[in-house]
Amino acid sequence: MFFLIKKAKWIVIIVLALYLLSYGAGYLAGKQHWVEYRDLLNSKVGTLSRSLEEYVPGYGDLIEKYRDWHNELRDKFLFAKDHWAMRGLIFLNNWIAANITMIIRSIFVFPIGLSVFGKFAQGAVFAQTPGSTHIWITFLMEFGGYFLVICATLSLVFWTIFFKGFGFVTRWVAFKGGLKLLGLAYLLSAAGMIIGSIVETDFIMSIFSKFQ
Repeated sequence: MFFLIKKAKWIVIIVLALYLLSYGAGYLAGKQHWVEYRDLLNSKVGTLSRSLEEYVPGYGDLIEKYRDWHNELRDKFLFAKDHWAMRGLIFLNNWIAANITMIIRSIFVFPIGLSVFGKFAQGAVFAQTPGSTHIWITFLMEFGGYFLVICATLSLVFWTIFFKGFGFVTRWVAFKGGLKLLGLAYLLSAAGMIIGSIVETDFIMSIFSKFQ
């Protein structure tokens, strides 16, 4: 497995560099008020980045049904002040639903490129809205989980297409190696998602209790 992780090194470095540059540029632009985060989030690119799956026939309908189911349970657990159920719901949403979305976007490569704009917008959000320890921990834990899955999926794609360039004997060997790396990344992402779901739930419940 270490052999596969080593092969993915440059893909990880490139994706991390793009994300850090996007966050940094967004934070600087937001801090200097060269941009306003609301304008970025409501722009055509921002809307497309958040709702790309809705434009895919069949898949968009499935996503919509899932969101309705998720929101119904979220409201139920919120009003019941059921911390453990809320933690479980947030974890499953992030680890399964959101991760699957990241995998699908990464397989087609271009859609995940839209996340560069998303990171820029998030950087502006952090620069222009009050932060807290809860928000930062949740962000870092969830970002870390998604990052691992995205890098592993991109490795699977590029290894399979350019198998010789990455030193694999055959395309099938490259594909299997990519699947193994993705499986490991998916499992490791669970750790960050668990911590993130606990912190996010505590934050949501504390905010909700202030309005009751």
